[in-house]
Amino acid sequence: MEKRLLNQEMEERLLAFFNGELDEAANEEIRQWADSDPKNRAAYDAFLKDYLRLRWAQEDRHIQVTRAWQRISATTRGKRQRRIYFTVAASIAILAVAAAVFLFIPKKANQPLAQSSIQPVKPQATLVLSTGKKIDLNQAHLPILEQDGSTVNIDTLSGLRYDTAAPQTTQLIYNKIIVPRGGEYFLTLADGTQIWLDAESTLEYPVQFNTTERRVKLQGKAYFSVTRDTTKPFLVEVDKFSIRVHGTEFNVNAHDAQRIETVLVNGSIGFKANAKSAEQLLQPHQLAMVNSLTGQSEIRDVNILPHVAWKNRNIVFANERLDNIMEEIARWYDVHVFFQNEELKALRFDCNMPRYSDIRELFFFMEQTSNARFYINDRTVIISKK
Repeated sequence: MEKRLLNQEMEERLLAFFNGELDEAANEEIRQWADSDPKNRAAYDAFLKDYLRLRWAQEDRHIQVTRAWQRISATTRGKRQRRIYFTVAASIAILAVAAAVFLFIPKKANQPLAQSSIQPVKPQATLVLSTGKKIDLNQAHLPILEQDGSTVNIDTLSGLRYDTAAPQTTQLIYNKIIVPRGGEYFLTLADGTQIWLDAESTLEYPVQFNTTERRVKLQGKAYFSVTRDTTKPFLVEVDKFSIRVHGTEFNVNAHDAQRIETVLVNGSIGFKANAKSAEQLLQPHQLAMVNSLTGQSEIRDVNILPHVAWKNRNIVFANERLDNIMEEIARWYDVHVFFQNEELKALRFDCNMPRYSDIRELFFFMEQTSNARFYINDRTVIISKK
């Protein structure tokens, strides 16, 4: 109802204000207008909510913008049909909008987003050598000589890299990388395969591969870019679940054994839900959802972006449930999450923003586009109804 106070000219001025296209004098006029009357404030807040919903969805063209706009139009404009065209901007632009609007909104005594020392995800991990010695990968180190003569190179910027020299023994020795909550890490194996490890993940692998296969063990989530070698298949083991490839790119999310998700970016892979299951083939832009305990699996075509965006330092969700989003946020930002109202878990959001953003900006968008309120207490995020 409040939005009917706005004529076309005022809507266009508000759009320009949110897009940062006005000079300071015009910005001040908008502020004074919003503060001059409670009805103006209500109209401003309602229009802001619509703007953020659509702008957030538009950040990636693969997210269903049409669906988002139709949903907004149906609930706020009734039968009146008007088209508003927005410019699709880079993620950094929407953060600027968030910051500007966040600063403009009057602070309340119990403003829940005003307090946070929570840091975003950053490169950090522990390397366990074949001897059992643990190396803190957050610090720079001289090259390490392993028991088979291989050299392990550690760089705080480019991650971990193993040389390709022939090992001095045929016996396989293993290293392990452990990435904590709030961390991520990148490594290059001896065959040139590149692996991005997400927060709360562990990878165990041979320092040098043998002549018949390349086998690694994963817990958690990782993105693989496998060096092609038709003579030595690359195998990823996740408990009872396994993937066989020769050279391809794919993402594995195995935080939950009853819901292991594998998305193929390019190439071809075969997977087995467990030791008793037959191998199934996955094609590019397909998702395999597997329960390794029961052996059940499902394959479907998907937009791969929400599944692999984390590797490119973005947070992308497309019509995702809030409880699933908060599971990822808890790992990335190393926080605990508490829902005061169970029904809020079913709320759905579209999102595309930089992964290293202030957590308050993410929650700000969610608050402005839903009836959820986020309160940060130390390292706990409390979610309640407004």
